[in-house]
Amino acid sequence: MIIRIRRSDSTQLYAVVKSGLGITKTCALSDNAEGISLAFKSDASECFSMAGEGEKKRVLETVQADGADEGCVTFVLHDEDHTLGNSLRYMIMKNVDVEFCGYTITHPSESKINFRIQTRGSVPATEPLRRGLNELNDVCQHVLNTFQARVSEFKEEQEQPME
Repeated sequence: MIIRIRRSDSTQLYAVVKSGLGITKTCALSDNAEGISLAFKSDASECFSMAGEGEKKRVLETVQADGADEGCVTFVLHDEDHTLGNSLRYMIMKNVDVEFCGYTITHPSESKINFRIQTRGSVPATEPLRRGLNELNDVCQHVLNTFQARVSEFKEEQEQPME
């Protein structure tokens, strides 16, 4: 998953998904030696990024009509734009359980995305979102690893004396 992570060195990002049935899942984003990882946890109550001392900033919200099933959810992603929106939409639409996936930018002066997912059958919309984020992370990690390998090769070639 690639989300443009805007944080200070000590800040942890969290995303929470709350279903209409009261089921809440939290996704903690962490940056480690293996790249960016997701950790879903149950029974969380907050969805915030710590922007600074005592300042909390919402990362992800869900919008779901009363009585709607878990397969039809709109996620509001704050501080994001077409870079994440279109890439994530592409990854999610590859899932055969997804009937519809799309996003809108509410207004050019606002940096938030309304991201809609509708699934087939009894699959909750949070599952294709999680899977899409993980697959997008894998693709971006592959691109980053390939780039770093080629840069290293180029630097090694530059250091060798010319014959």
